[in-house]
Amino acid sequence: MKVDIIALDDCGPAALGITLDVLETVNRLAQRPVFEWRVLCIQGSASRARYGVRAAAQQLSRARPRDLVIVLGAGAATAEGLRERLANDDVLEAGKWIGSAWSSGSVVAASCTGVFLLGAAGLLDGRRCTTTWWLVPTLAALHPTCNAEADAMITEDRRVWTAGASFAHIDLMLSLTARFAGPQLAQQTARYLVVDQRASQARYVIPAFLAAQDSLASKVEGYVRRRLARPIDLEAMASSMGTSGRTLNRRIRRATSLSPMRLVQKIRVDAALHLLDTTRLTLPQIAERVGFADSSALYRLLVRHTGKSPTELRSR
Repeated sequence: MKVDIIALDDCGPAALGITLDVLETVNRLAQRPVFEWRVLCIQGSASRARYGVRAAAQQLSRARPRDLVIVLGAGAATAEGLRERLANDDVLEAGKWIGSAWSSGSVVAASCTGVFLLGAAGLLDGRRCTTTWWLVPTLAALHPTCNAEADAMITEDRRVWTAGASFAHIDLMLSLTARFAGPQLAQQTARYLVVDQRASQARYVIPAFLAAQDSLASKVEGYVRRRLARPIDLEAMASSMGTSGRTLNRRIRRATSLSPMRLVQKIRVDAALHLLDTTRLTLPQIAERVGFADSSALYRLLVRHTGKSPTELRSR
């Protein structure tokens, strides 16, 4: 699989390093070249990330898009700064190239402020997407027809992948690995890089790998997230997707080893953990938002899922 990594000046060095580490680790563990990559910049022979980090690169204007295009952050720390950054010539040039890449059949992916470059390419309209939680209102304001989801860690919609804050980039890379190199190799890579030691990783394992394993499972994730506070009926969910409850059950079990309703529970717990991280809502308020009538039931699931109480999760 041939990969383009778009790294504009002042992009985040963490995302650049994560991208290269994951791709290299996959190849090493597979003992074969699963991924072949190059870094692209607007001009010159090197990408200049923040803090003086540089990477050898080719010029974007001379590059023909490859199978997978990974877009790094735009290099802005505030919503106001991001709006200004999006008006710069290099962003406009990159946006045009990314749009052309998608039109030619490439898969495109970005996390954090890189998602806004996908917006500049015209690829977010009418799509599910996410970005770092505090920039979701800005994303929605700039692209009113997109379905920006603050609770989602990873989204995939018609060859466009998005992820949350900058360190969600590793979840994005593992999800892409699962899709294009297989779930087993993605899990091996996560273990090799000790990703499972991150406090946030366990909660995202199922949502992150859903789209990589089954398109119907990906639809289920989106369906549940849009209806977190409402009861979920298996037959109604299946009908909305043009299939039967039996087929839905079979596909979900094959993709995740979970029943559909157990998967629904996992997604709700995932959303509850996100709200614990990003809000000061009480546990009963969070339980109501994610579809648990009883906050004590949510408490028990959180402890079972993470090994920590909600108080411990918030204080870490």
